[in-house]
Amino acid sequence: SQPPIGCQHAIKLLACIGSKCDDSILISFMCQGRGVEGKLNMTAGKNDTENNAQFSILDYAIDEGLLKREGSTYMFAHDRIQHAAYLLIPESDQGRMHRHIGLLILEHAQDEMLDHVLFLVVDQLNRGQKFITKEKDRMELATLNLKAGEKAMSLAAFISSASYLRAGIDLL
Repeated sequence: SQPPIGCQHAIKLLACIGSKCDDSILISFMCQGRGVEGKLNMTAGKNDTENNAQFSILDYAIDEGLLKREGSTYMFAHDRIQHAAYLLIPESDQGRMHRHIGLLILEHAQDEMLDHVLFLVVDQLNRGQKFITKEKDRMELATLNLKAGEKAMSLAAFISSASYLRAGIDLL
């Protein structure tokens, strides 16, 4: 049998985000995507009933062996499950979904938190860059790629640094 629609939505979101994700981010996206909230709010301001409903959807995926949970992190039980879940998203929607995820995280990340999620934001926005229509947005993404490249270089992740810097240059 197929998982409930809410569970399918959560699995697709997680597949776009990566192999694992903090529960507050994932649940906020699930609520936003289903109209419970107009904006991502990292679970602040939601009541326990809404959070419990989202957790029960994720518990279904855990019970079915699709996801695992370690602390506050949800992850796919196997990389093939992530790959299969990603393939459930129509190719024409994948880039838009990545851009939407990146923009929501960026919009609601506090300044001090941005450094913590910088790579996630830039990776998501880069995967959706063909949907950027405004020059201002291209410049902002180029700047974010520069920041990510500098941060990767400071961590001695030179290949990643070069990739971010190249992506930023290509946006100019």
